[in-house]
Amino acid sequence: MFPEGEKFAFTVCDDTDNATVANVKPVYDLLYNCGIKTTKSTWVYPPRGSCKGSSIQDEEYLIFIHELQDRGFEIGLHNVGDGLFTRQEISDGFDIFKEKIGYYPKIHSNHSANLDNLFWWENRFVWPINIMYKLFHNSTVKRGGELQINNFFWGDLTKLHIRYIRNLTFNNINTIASDPKMPYQINKTSEFSNLWFSSSDGRTVNEFTELISPKNIDHLAKDGGACIIYTHFASGFVNEKGEINSQFEKNIRYLSQKNGWFVPASTLLDHLAKKQTTIDPGYLYKLGTNIRWATNKLTKILHKNF
Repeated sequence: MFPEGEKFAFTVCDDTDNATVANVKPVYDLLYNCGIKTTKSTWVYPPRGSCKGSSIQDEEYLIFIHELQDRGFEIGLHNVGDGLFTRQEISDGFDIFKEKIGYYPKIHSNHSANLDNLFWWENRFVWPINIMYKLFHNSTVKRGGELQINNFFWGDLTKLHIRYIRNLTFNNINTIASDPKMPYQINKTSEFSNLWFSSSDGRTVNEFTELISPKNIDHLAKDGGACIIYTHFASGFVNEKGEINSQFEKNIRYLSQKNGWFVPASTLLDHLAKKQTTIDPGYLYKLGTNIRWATNKLTKILHKNF
């Protein structure tokens, strides 16, 4: 299934929340030294909301981003910034991204509670999961970057520039086992988006490290699967002394010794897209993935509380 005889595929989509050179560079140095190329998102503008972290306006951080590019890592978008940005700022942000990075972002992930998130909240799901989500979160605000009534509408820019948007997350290390038809279009979003993909949930260092345990890695390799982990490398992977979490490092080194295809997320998604149709997989399929997402979320909540 993968080029040059690799048995499985592995990559990471790192959301840039709270990221600085100091708290993520050691992780990327480790990944590079282990031959694992991944995707790091970035912000165009400094944060305006509750998060901290650097943007490509920061010269030291931009130099670091260029170093990652030179090493073969992919740079993606995590909205143009943390907080509320107008359509004009978002449009300008795409041009700034291209000027400073060298290309428009190919891959995007929605950030936290940004009002300009694309097809987020209950709009991610099909009936009746969307209704249940809306009731649970008491969602009544008309929000979303896909709505032309909003001053932060940018769906047309997404359609023009961004090929892949991340959506559902699952507890399984083998992401395509949970969503085997990804990446694909979703008909109700197709006017302002292209292809959607899922990921495995490793948002914190503990969740990530548990997900890539040697046992799970062995299962991934045996099954010939593909893993795209969603995470935040600024969330405890590196301590204040600049030291990497020892168990995370141990598991990454174990992973690197396996015969895996370690490429950025868009490279893997391009490969998957060539192997299958990318049309909307249909209501029943999407309902199945939505139920699986909800079940995985509930399982993780119960595991934490009990």
